[in-house]
Amino acid sequence: MKTESIDLFVFADALGWAQVKRRGFMVDLLPHRGPCDTIFGYSSTCDPSILTGKMPAEHGHFSCFVYDPAHSPFRWTRWLGWLPEIVAGHHRVRNRVSRWCARRLGYTGYFQLYSVPFNRLPWLDYTEKRDLYAGGGILGGQEVIFDVWQRSGRPWFRSDWRLDDEANVTALKAQLAAGKIRLAYLFTAGLDATMHAHTTTGPAVDAAFARFGRWLEEIHALAAANYREVRLHVFSDHGMTDTRATSTMMHEFESLGLVYGRDYGAVWDSTMVRFWFLREGVRVRVEQWLSDRNEGRILTAAQLAAWGCLFADRRYGELLYLLEPGTIFAPSFMNQRRVPAMHGFDPAHPDSAACWLTNYPSAVRPARIERIFDVMAAAAGRG
Repeated sequence: MKTESIDLFVFADALGWAQVKRRGFMVDLLPHRGPCDTIFGYSSTCDPSILTGKMPAEHGHFSCFVYDPAHSPFRWTRWLGWLPEIVAGHHRVRNRVSRWCARRLGYTGYFQLYSVPFNRLPWLDYTEKRDLYAGGGILGGQEVIFDVWQRSGRPWFRSDWRLDDEANVTALKAQLAAGKIRLAYLFTAGLDATMHAHTTTGPAVDAAFARFGRWLEEIHALAAANYREVRLHVFSDHGMTDTRATSTMMHEFESLGLVYGRDYGAVWDSTMVRFWFLREGVRVRVEQWLSDRNEGRILTAAQLAAWGCLFADRRYGELLYLLEPGTIFAPSFMNQRRVPAMHGFDPAHPDSAACWLTNYPSAVRPARIERIFDVMAAAAGRG
C-alpha cells in the first residue's frame, strides 16, 4: 500500500537561475519555477539562512574566518611558517592539516583551511565550529528546519553533507523504497565543485548536469512507486559566475608597509577583502588606497544593512571591499591560483540568483532563499 504523500527538498549547491534558464533544466519534471534572490556572501552565509529563515545579521554566520587573535585556536601554526610555499600551499598538505585540526579541535561543522597563510592563522578564529544541520549549530541560537520537522512527528530524512552526492542519493533511495518517511532533505554539492573547476560550460559541466538530472528522475520515479503524491522541490543557495579576470591586490597591498597584527588585520576571501584597524590613521590610508583601485568598491554600512549583513560588533570586518562580478583575488586566503568560476559577488547580479523548481503547482515560490525555510516548515504540517 502506498503512503499518502511525501515532500522531497533537494538542495543543489550553486544551481543558479541563469544556468537553469539557459539549459531549460528539468522543465518537464519541474515546470513550476523561477529565480530566487540570494544573500551576499558564500555558502557559509547562505546555507544558515536557508536552514533558519533568518538573515546573516540575525543568525550570526557570514564568512569562515575572522580576525580575533584573542580566541584563535591556531596559535601553534606559527611554527609552520617556515615551510616553503610550494609545500605549505599544496592542496594535499592543506587537506591533511585541515582534517587533523578538525579532529584536534573537536569541530563538527564544515572545516577547511583553504589557502590561509600559516603565518596569518594565529590571528584568526574560525566561525563554523559546529554542524549547522544539527541542533545547536547556529551561532545566533536559532533552531533549524529539522527541529521543526522533528516536532511535527512526521518521519523525516536528512542526507549527510560530509558524504558525496552518489552516497547521499543512494541513502535517500533506500528511504523512499521503504515508503515510511514523509519529509526529506537531500544535500548535493557536485554541480558547485564541477563549475568551480571547469567554468559554467563545457563537457564536464554538461555531464554533471545530466547526472544530476538523472538522479532527480530516478528519485521521483521511486517516490511515485511508493507514495500517492510526490511533491519534489529543487533549490539552491546561489549561482555561479565565470572568472574573467584576477586581481593580485593581496600582494600589492604590501606596498603600504603596514604590519599585520600591529596596524591591521585582514581576511582575503575569493571575491572580497575584509579589514580590521588596530591603530589610528590606518583606516584612512587603506580607504584611500582602495579608492584608487578599479577592481571593485568599498561597501557602505547602508549597503550591508540592506543586504542583512551589517553586524553590530563588526565581527566580520570594519571595512569590506567587493570585487566586480567575474573578478577574483588570486592569490587569496581561499585560493592560490585562478579558479575558473566563483560566486560571492553582488547578490543583484543576474549570475548570482539562486533558483526554485518544483512539480507542485500550489507551492508558494519563495522570492528569497531565506524564505525556503517557510516552505519547508509548511510541508511539515501538510497532509
